[in-house]
Amino acid sequence: MQITKAVPTNIITGFLGVGKTTAILHLLASKPDNERWAVLVNEFGEIGIDGGLIAGSRESQSGVFIREVPGGCMCCVSGLPMQMALNRLLIDSKPDRLLIEPTGLGHPQEVLESLRQPHYATVIDLRATLTLVDPRRMRDPRYTRNATFSQQIAVADVLVANKSDQCTDEDFAALDGYLVEKASHEKPLYRVSFGQVPFMALSRQHSV
Repeated sequence: MQITKAVPTNIITGFLGVGKTTAILHLLASKPDNERWAVLVNEFGEIGIDGGLIAGSRESQSGVFIREVPGGCMCCVSGLPMQMALNRLLIDSKPDRLLIEPTGLGHPQEVLESLRQPHYATVIDLRATLTLVDPRRMRDPRYTRNATFSQQIAVADVLVANKSDQCTDEDFAALDGYLVEKASHEKPLYRVSFGQVPFMALSRQHSV
């Protein structure tokens, strides 16, 4: 793979329905005009629909390249479908930045491990992993006791409390308490609405 410079890469993860695609669309709208961005999304469940939404919303605009991972979850142990889709996307688009959106049901740790493989050492420049959460769900044990949700919090370099306009003080208190419990309370936390993730969040360093 002939990539002359390692591509700054962000994983954007979070549970189903938290607003990951809306956040990606917002970030794409903030893309510098002179940059080419690539987005790798999952075709599993609603993510396949999301991929169509992203592509459809940008079809008349240049500088954004979309590819879906065929064959289901990009978090599968072998990681082969993800690697093939990723390699093709990087070759075709030669991006200045890469955004990766795993399925909300997948394990982002496995995606990170795939990106840390030696053959990506000079290709991928891992930057902050962003995890979106909905504070209104933080008193629901179906979320807080879910292993995937816990892993999404654990791998986050930046936390984004989305849909904050719909949240109460009690919702934010529940989120803060959960983050303390998971020793994640010192991570940067942005409160946003409508997926309006600050552009600067992408530039934060990834914690190895």
